[in-house]
Amino acid sequence: MPTPDALSRAAAAVVDLYRAGAEDFIARRSLGLFERPWLDRMLALTPPGRVLDLGCGAGRPIAAYMARQGRSVEGLDASEALLAAAAEALPDQTWRCADMRSWSPETPGAGVIAWHSLFHLRPAEQAALLTRIGGWLVPGGVLMFTSGGTAGETLGDWSGAPLYHASLDPDGYRAALAAGGLAVSAHVRDDPSTGDATIWLARKGG
Repeated sequence: MPTPDALSRAAAAVVDLYRAGAEDFIARRSLGLFERPWLDRMLALTPPGRVLDLGCGAGRPIAAYMARQGRSVEGLDASEALLAAAAEALPDQTWRCADMRSWSPETPGAGVIAWHSLFHLRPAEQAALLTRIGGWLVPGGVLMFTSGGTAGETLGDWSGAPLYHASLDPDGYRAALAAGGLAVSAHVRDDPSTGDATIWLARKGG
């Protein structure tokens, strides 16, 4: 079991890991688009307009798929190298270098996706961000994100370095979403078609 100090250090190091390991991340990132059924499910609920991709990485496959479906994409990541790759692959889309914990879009969008990115934040940071995301969406806008299956903090491994992950419990996620005016449309735990990801779809009222 990781110590509190080890968890704190690893949480603080996530951004630096993605900055230093951009080439490794791009090489390892599956482009097989196993996420497509969930992306389609999200798009079927999402009103017309821009989709924000939080933790967009190099833009493929998720932002690229959204763009192919006719959506304008605003991608956010804290790794300059990953964003440079995204801009090269998808020059017609918008790319922002920033920390999702302190950034906000200039205008509301139709959808927000945080696939395998939100769970690198501490639990309290996740709850605060999910509540803020409600203000980033137009009425009827949709959020899709992945989480852990149970509450807790843990460390994975990235080329020998500890990689931080955390999750709230389901009630914690529902409460944070509700505080932002979002209601859960779908919640599937450990979906085998996505490598056992736990997936949430939520929609803003109105």
